[in-house]
Amino acid sequence: MKLLLYSLVLCLCPLLMKAEEQIGIGDIEKKKTIIKLFDVDPSDNLVVDNQFGQVSVGLWDKNEIRIQITIVANSDSEEKVQNFVDAVSIEEKRTGNQITVRTNFSQSSISNWSLGKWKNGSERNFVKINYEVMMPRQNALTVRNKFGNTNIPAFQAPLTVYSRYGNFKADELSSRQNDIDVAYGKADIGNLGQGKVDVKYGDLALTKANVLILTNKFGKMTIGDVGKLDADINYSGAKIGTLRESGKIKLEFSGGFRIEQLPKTVENVNIQAAYSSVALPFDADNDCDFDVTVSYGNFNYPSSSPMHFRSQPGDGDNNRGVRLTKQYVGKVGTGSGTKVRVVSKFGNVNFR
Repeated sequence: MKLLLYSLVLCLCPLLMKAEEQIGIGDIEKKKTIIKLFDVDPSDNLVVDNQFGQVSVGLWDKNEIRIQITIVANSDSEEKVQNFVDAVSIEEKRTGNQITVRTNFSQSSISNWSLGKWKNGSERNFVKINYEVMMPRQNALTVRNKFGNTNIPAFQAPLTVYSRYGNFKADELSSRQNDIDVAYGKADIGNLGQGKVDVKYGDLALTKANVLILTNKFGKMTIGDVGKLDADINYSGAKIGTLRESGKIKLEFSGGFRIEQLPKTVENVNIQAAYSSVALPFDADNDCDFDVTVSYGNFNYPSSSPMHFRSQPGDGDNNRGVRLTKQYVGKVGTGSGTKVRVVSKFGNVNFR
């Protein structure tokens, strides 16, 4: 029933461009296009494993997956270009409900262009393998891509992305099962239903998420609007526009962390910070309980704020010596709303 229809190599008049079709002085480019088609039902899932090129994904209403793979090679001689093209092979495998399409290279060639391209004097040498995927809306997808960008405008089914040395961009990921892992590149995501996002050595821009488990290291991040957040942020600047339901946040060496808005719908915020500054919004109209502990840092708040302290360091205590750890417990209004707890070491906490 699930039949691999065909794998077709398209010849591009001719299959490999003639040497006289140059794109620059000493540059010769050749292309090879492969198309793969698979009949699928909703239980099937696709794995795309690529390197040195872009992966683009689109959705349609057919019960079929179509993958167009374009291999582009460039060099200063036709022989080199031909060697580059011949070194690339596309492996396909179908086992049970999983379809895998993978880019492979011959071992003798991989050391020559392990970074996809290089320049040596007047030579311009590179090979790129680009995937264009069209698939049904309900089928799960895994993309592994190295040294290339991954672009998924919209996706509704479970999605896993592993990206290295390339950027990831998505507009709408509405599934409750998203696992996005990006390193040495930036992640730009519009709306995320629910999922896990891990970004290292790169920046994250996320417009909106309902439920988010986040790891961000060695970069910077901005989130416009998030419902429930569980975050581990290290060596990254971080800014959150609106937190709507709850936040559990761990910060290390993260200067300038701030949340702009905490509406009345927020149940609790728990922040553990080290060598990081924390800035939270203060709204006299929102009832909340707060418990702030600072070690080797200060707790700053508006002098005219209607805050009622149940306990705080007394003036007499300060006169007897420096207090390295200070705790402030109190409420705003009735104290029956949001619960805010912050423990900070070697950094200031600010209610604005």
